[in-house]
This record gives sequence, C-alpha cells and structure tokens, in this order.
Amino acid sequence: MIKMKESHVMIDLETMGLNPSSAIVSIGAVIFDPRFNSVTDQQFYVELDWKNQNREINKDTTQWWRKQSKETKEALKGTISLEDALDDLSLWLPNNCKVWGNGPTFDITKLEDAYIQYDMEIPWNFWNIRDCRTIKDIYESARGGLSNQVGPIGSGAHNALNDAIYQATYVCKMWKSILGGK
Repeated sequence: MIKMKESHVMIDLETMGLNPSSAIVSIGAVIFDPRFNSVTDQQFYVELDWKNQNREINKDTTQWWRKQSKETKEALKGTISLEDALDDLSLWLPNNCKVWGNGPTFDITKLEDAYIQYDMEIPWNFWNIRDCRTIKDIYESARGGLSNQVGPIGSGAHNALNDAIYQATYVCKMWKSILGGK
C-alpha cells in the first residue's frame, strides 16, 4: 500500500449501545483525502464476536438490531475477537493518520475505550482526531445544506464500511465546496 504524505481515515462502527464501553459489532474504515476529493479503495472491514467482548450490550439497541433488514443483521454473526480486530486495525492504519468519525464522542471514543480495555496502544495521536459532523455543520451554515449532492448511501445502510465510504465522500464534497470548488 502506498501511503500518502497526509492520510485521512474515516472510521465507522456498528455497536450494541451508545456508551463508550458498548460492544462493537463491526468496524469499517476507508482512506481518503479531502484535499483532492479522493476516496480510495484502501478499505478495512471486520465483523466481530460482540457477545464475548466483556463490553456493554444495551437492551434498547438489541431491540433496534432485531428490527433491521436481514442484510444489516448479517453483521451480528461476526466471529473475530475484538482484540484481534484492534490489532488488525492498528496494523492497517497509515502512520500518523488523521482519523475521522461521525460525531466527536462515538466511533473514535469507543475504539479508544476498547484499546484501553485490552491495554493496547491507541494507534493515532489525539490531535489527529477529526469529526465529520463539525465540517457538515460549517458547510450547512455557509451553504444552506448538502441536499442530495453526494447521492444515496447505497446498499447496506448501517454497514460500517458502507457508512465510512459515504461519510468520507460527503466530507470530500463539503471540503471542496467550502474551499471554493464546485
């Protein structure tokens, strides 16, 4: 894999709750570069054994998962241990990358909590954490909304990899627009 000088990685999680200690169902990530409106094919996706993580499983979230499509619920059949997934993610991430999540206290916070749980080094610097909701808010304040310019999410809403790709795509489009592109 060719590593960009400045790598951005969009990370999305599917979980069994909203708290930092919630069980993690799946992890999706994609390398992108908002400066060049580029979402790469360098992707990471893993479905985890969420029942054996010694992490919180929220009753309401469990009920929410039961109401999802058959395709979405496939992620619940993961067999990879959380510790192995964290190790694989650490190895996959580019050095000194900027990690993005959809919200300042969801994806990245939960991963950091999991790394701490397993006494593993967090593979990014705290100053390299980014939030796509903030850039979306700036964009919408300046431009009146993104509307449907990005396009549909595609198959598998609530699929961590599909969501990461979608979020990286709209960050690229907003970044370009904010800096004067079309």
